[in-house]
Amino acid sequence: MFPLNERQKRIIALIFLSFVFACMGLFARYLATGFFVFQQVYLRMLAAFVIGFIVLRKQLNLRKIRRISSKDWGIIIFRAVSFAVFGVTLFTQAIVLTKYSNVSFISALPVTAVLGFLLLKEKFSLGKILLVLLAFSGVVLIAVKDYTHLFIWGYGEILTLISTIFFSLGYVARKWQSKFLNNSELTVLNFLVAFLAVLFVSLIKGDGLPVAGWTSGLLMAIIGAGTFNVANVFLINYGFEKVDAVLASNILTLESFFAILLGFLFYGEIPLVKELIGGAIIISSVIWMNQLKKRDE
Repeated sequence: MFPLNERQKRIIALIFLSFVFACMGLFARYLATGFFVFQQVYLRMLAAFVIGFIVLRKQLNLRKIRRISSKDWGIIIFRAVSFAVFGVTLFTQAIVLTKYSNVSFISALPVTAVLGFLLLKEKFSLGKILLVLLAFSGVVLIAVKDYTHLFIWGYGEILTLISTIFFSLGYVARKWQSKFLNNSELTVLNFLVAFLAVLFVSLIKGDGLPVAGWTSGLLMAIIGAGTFNVANVFLINYGFEKVDAVLASNILTLESFFAILLGFLFYGEIPLVKELIGGAIIISSVIWMNQLKKRDE
């Protein structure tokens, strides 16, 4: 087997990230049975902070904290608020309110690719645009069940769109972070800031503290969600550090393909022919985009 170069490792990390994304809706729906939305989000962020600190402790240098620049702190806070207060919270609310297929469809809109062109000034080409749209067409085949209501959006769909924009802002902002902190340090600090920010909003909102109603199932779900969130944010930091946002956006559409696999494995849902075709289209688009990017280098 040929050894992987650094770029290939980061692409594989983003592929795994798309799988992690596909799992997060399962936790959100289950935890909604025991907590308010903001409560479950800050509990997930707290669990992720503790788990991340333990798992990544060998890569953490706490003495760096006092030397972090104001610019880096600003980006860390911006990313944590974008990711947790707006991205995760609105996504969690949306997944409770509307169909999972609608959420998957809207989440796959190529917002990250657009921001890569607009904010990061990544190289624009017709080939990239066509491959992004090709991947999105695969998502449409997988996620959309009723094409007559494709653009009839309710409150949940609007929340999903807003959350998608803020998720994407958090992704591309990784490019603005300096090299002073490593990916592990950025991950742990992200969760600390995210926990404090969501907790503050929750208390101001009047949710109170979740001191009652705990079950072993809810506790395990919090721990599981925290573990997946650590993988989520670490892979975002690692993958988006070097991989172009347009290519990364294309790779993340694999989330819809992984959702088919999860549905089959956990719920015995047999995929339809159109869903298999959609998955094949997404995989082909990701491969072609990677080849296109290699030719540009």
